Amino acid sequence: MVDLRIEKRNGAMVWKQEIKKLEKDTVVRVDDGCVALCFAGGVNVGEFRDGQNELLNQGGRLSKQYKKSNFSFIVFNREKPASVKWGVGKTPVTYEDRKLGGIALSISAYGHCNVVIHDASKLWSKMPSEYTEDNMVEAEEIESFIQKEIIAKVAPILSKELNKIGDYTKVTAAINDLSRAITFQMPDLQHMGLHLEKVVIEGLKFTDESEEIIEKHKESKVAKLDTDIAHERAEQLKSVLDAVSGREDR
Repeated sequence: MVDLRIEKRNGAMVWKQEIKKLEKDTVVRVDDGCVALCFAGGVNVGEFRDGQNELLNQGGRLSKQYKKSNFSFIVFNREKPASVKWGVGKTPVTYEDRKLGGIALSISAYGHCNVVIHDASKLWSKMPSEYTEDNMVEAEEIESFIQKEIIAKVAPILSKELNKIGDYTKVTAAINDLSRAITFQMPDLQHMGLHLEKVVIEGLKFTDESEEIIEKHKESKVAKLDTDIAHERAEQLKSVLDAVSGREDR
């Protein structure tokens, strides 16, 4: 028997490890937290996980079956998430605020989402060649690869949830609820070989134009309140004067 060790690579989420010569009865030992998929000419011929120490090419069967094929592993760290940053600032999310009579307000938001590898071979095939030419894909490269798609998926969900709230006074306090809603409603990324774990909103802010609308609404409410108070005081004063005048007439 021959030992073949699959070791973690610093910074890598998924990597390719070539097999120069596949020996008979090779014991595959995989580092903790990793999964190694063995391919023969593009065909998956085995999956190996940490702590199993299983045999590859038992009795030389695979090397006979795939004589003219190259053997390699695609290995991935199933415990290491990639933190993908996203933001809707250049194209803020818009919703209708019922508290303001249906006026459209716009919000900028930013945050991150965590993704883990679901299907390493699918991810490897989807990644641009410039990311895989060194036989290793890092978390930053996955982030760059899916960032635009994440942003495109976040915006409509956030807009829908803000329309449900429909009250500018409650938006900021709902940031955790909005994060959970986006996580729950976000379409998964299985077509890219990835799995979405969670979405986190780190910041939420009304645009300058929307802030102006809100301030004008607040000012109009204060002005109306001042008018109402003045009117009430005038009525009270009139009542007092009428009462005094009535006593004098008697």
